[in-house]
Amino acid sequence: MAVVCLAVYAMRTRFELVLVGDSEKFLRAAGEEAINEIVTLERLLTRFRPDSDIGRINRLAAHQPIRVDARTFRLLQRARRLAQETNGAFDITVGTWWERQADATTLVSSENLLLDETAMTVQLAREGVQIDLGGIGKGYALERAAAILHDAGVENALVHGGTSSVFAFGRDPDGDLWRVAVAYPFGNAPAAKIPLDGCGLSVSATLPAKGNRTVNPKTGEPVQHTALAAVVLPSPTEAEAWSTALLVSGKEGLTLFQRQRPEGLALVVGSDGQIWQTPEDAVSKCTRLNLQQVMDTQTTRSV
Repeated sequence: MAVVCLAVYAMRTRFELVLVGDSEKFLRAAGEEAINEIVTLERLLTRFRPDSDIGRINRLAAHQPIRVDARTFRLLQRARRLAQETNGAFDITVGTWWERQADATTLVSSENLLLDETAMTVQLAREGVQIDLGGIGKGYALERAAAILHDAGVENALVHGGTSSVFAFGRDPDGDLWRVAVAYPFGNAPAAKIPLDGCGLSVSATLPAKGNRTVNPKTGEPVQHTALAAVVLPSPTEAEAWSTALLVSGKEGLTLFQRQRPEGLALVVGSDGQIWQTPEDAVSKCTRLNLQQVMDTQTTRSV
């Protein structure tokens, strides 16, 4: 049994692939193709390059339609839909706050994102709107990379971006399901250990001591009432967006998550250390387990 590990630095984090199969040569070739896709997506999606799709949108799209790569366009479509589904707790126009716009409260809305599918163009309805894909881009890169691996015939893989977003399918080198621990932010013990098979796990956290701050898109204020949110969904793109949303909305957002994504699992850790979760009988199609089965010894409550 061959195990191939590949890594690349992109989107300001380290992406790693662990591939398991019979042929090292085959796995490496497939893995390098997936790595190339991650690198390409960074060039398209980063807001820090003026020539990227997002850089061009932020600079020019308030004045004219901007034609973008199909991958960028599809992600923007999904991001706008997710903003609606999360009631604005996740919104890629949160980038407007980074420019310290005086009227940012009226500008931050994905409704200001005008998408023309026929022309594959993007326009911003108001000047000053800025896009930031930091709350969804890594998940999308993992989803694209995993699709490339699967289409190439890879049967067992774990891919992660910066340890906060992960997708896995098949089995690990020991023949077991891939298991990923979610760290409890107020101690050394994990809050949960989650088996993954054909799904993504995303963890969003607010850790001021480490410089990690998430802001509420509606107010621009840093999140303070929630320390961590973790989400398991078939799509790592949607898992990352929803973990960002739940970090913002806190335990009150779990009811909305359950209604919008009944196939998923989620937990939220409050700033006081209390853990809240989706109902104990909520079963994920990915893990084949309910959340109570994967929780550790921390005190939890269902909503």
